[in-house]
Amino acid sequence: MKASAHLVFGWVVLGLAFSGCSDPDPASDPDEPIDVASEVRNRIDDAVAEGFSGSILVSSGGASLATEAHGLADRESDAPNTVETAFDVGSILKNLTATAIFKLSEDGALELDATLDSVFPDVPPDKADITLLELVQHSAGFDEYHDTEGDFEPMTRLEAREHIFAQELLFPPGTDEAYSNSGYTLLADVIETVSGEPYVDYVRHALFEPAGMSSSGFYSEPVWDNVATAIGYDASTFGDNDPATWPYTWALVGNGGLVTTVGDLDRWLDALFGGSVVSADTLELMQDEYFSAGAATVGDETVYGEAGAGDFGLGGVAVYAPGPNVRVLVTTNTYEVFDIEEFALDMALLLLDAE
Repeated sequence: MKASAHLVFGWVVLGLAFSGCSDPDPASDPDEPIDVASEVRNRIDDAVAEGFSGSILVSSGGASLATEAHGLADRESDAPNTVETAFDVGSILKNLTATAIFKLSEDGALELDATLDSVFPDVPPDKADITLLELVQHSAGFDEYHDTEGDFEPMTRLEAREHIFAQELLFPPGTDEAYSNSGYTLLADVIETVSGEPYVDYVRHALFEPAGMSSSGFYSEPVWDNVATAIGYDASTFGDNDPATWPYTWALVGNGGLVTTVGDLDRWLDALFGGSVVSADTLELMQDEYFSAGAATVGDETVYGEAGAGDFGLGGVAVYAPGPNVRVLVTTNTYEVFDIEEFALDMALLLLDAE
């Protein structure tokens, strides 16, 4: 089975999901106030009864409605999941990779409309005019994957670049969109080339540290000596299904492999929308050029979301509305048992309906 820590639903699908969702309780009196706290409690209890295992953070207007964990992080040792347990959340990393590109642009290290031939002298002619913004927007024409053996395939940065550059483009750059993990790995290569630092080092000091994300990292890093990670439970296995022990290769760098907690995801949103990572002008540019592609409108509010999961039971989802400061953050190690995306979307609708 193809290993994957890639996006489960994208910006466009998020919009479709919201447009297809009904009122949290169609039979209820629309004029009757919703007991939000009780409804949040009931929905979490139902999720646990259906087999959910992981962590949940729900907040509205900056007020916490739930921050809790359920199930076991390691069934063999009976170690429970806690709100400090870190989970592999896969493609949620793309949000940070994109932010790193906008931050480097803000710092004057690159231009968003810079073409690949200005960064990589070895780029083939058919890809020379692809811009960095087209990579961010999944409109460069690259394929979904550049590996042949899955996320843990041994692959160096230069090998990944060669594989990506060898792809036949799906369409002329800028004329269409196709979700591309390869494009985001190429963005990680750009980040290393421009910053002069390894991708993981740049992300740690430029993004994690300003956000206070001390319980976040990538596979096989020393941080997991002090932060517990959840083992994934699914039919597929790689090693002991613990991301603390998995290799992080350029089959995945930049497009997946983020291991984090619901608390750190919350801190990331605080930092991103609070000005600790990029300026207000850059954030506005990101909203116009990146977030807006698949944002959903619910009433008068704009809602964003990211998700990531793989074949090993681990995954995460973040649904948030910056205006009313509504957030639903969920991580799991029983991904195939309970639909965390539907849960997060429905919970966000509940909170927005109560505004």
